[in-house]
Amino acid sequence: MAGALGVKATPFTYAAHALAAAAAVMVLVWCIHFRGGLAFEAVNKNLIFNVHPVLMLIGYIILGSEAIMIYKTFPGLKHDTAKLIHLILHAIAIVLGAVGIYCAFKNHNESGIANLYSLHSWLGIGAISLYGIQWIFGFLTFFFPARRRT
Repeated sequence: MAGALGVKATPFTYAAHALAAAAAVMVLVWCIHFRGGLAFEAVNKNLIFNVHPVLMLIGYIILGSEAIMIYKTFPGLKHDTAKLIHLILHAIAIVLGAVGIYCAFKNHNESGIANLYSLHSWLGIGAISLYGIQWIFGFLTFFFPARRRT
C-alpha cells in the first residue's frame, strides 16, 4: 500500500538496510584493520576507544533505525508484536550506546585525557540522555500495562 505521496516505503527500507550494512562493514574495517583492533582491556588505549564508534554505529544508527523501520520492514506483524520488537531494539541501542560512551570515558581516564572537552562529547551525552528519556516516556505511554487501553 502506498503512502500519502503514492510512494511505497519498501524500496527505501531496502536501501536503508544496504547502507547500514555497508556502514557497519566500513567502520569495522577501519577500526580493526587500520586502527589495530577492538578491546575492552589493552595496553594500547586506542583499542579501547575503537569500541566507541563501532557501538555507536551499531546501536544508534543501525538498531535505532531498525526499530523505527520495523513497522514497514515486516508489515504482516501484529501491531503488538511490532511494538515489542520496536521497544526491545531501542533498549538494546541505549545499552550499546552507554557501553560505547563508557569505552570513550575509560580510554580518556586511562590515557590521562580530559573528559567532555569537545562539542562532540557534550552533544553525545545530550543525545543519549534524550534518547533514554524518550524511551522511558514511550515505555510508560505505549507499553506499560497499567497505561494500556483495553
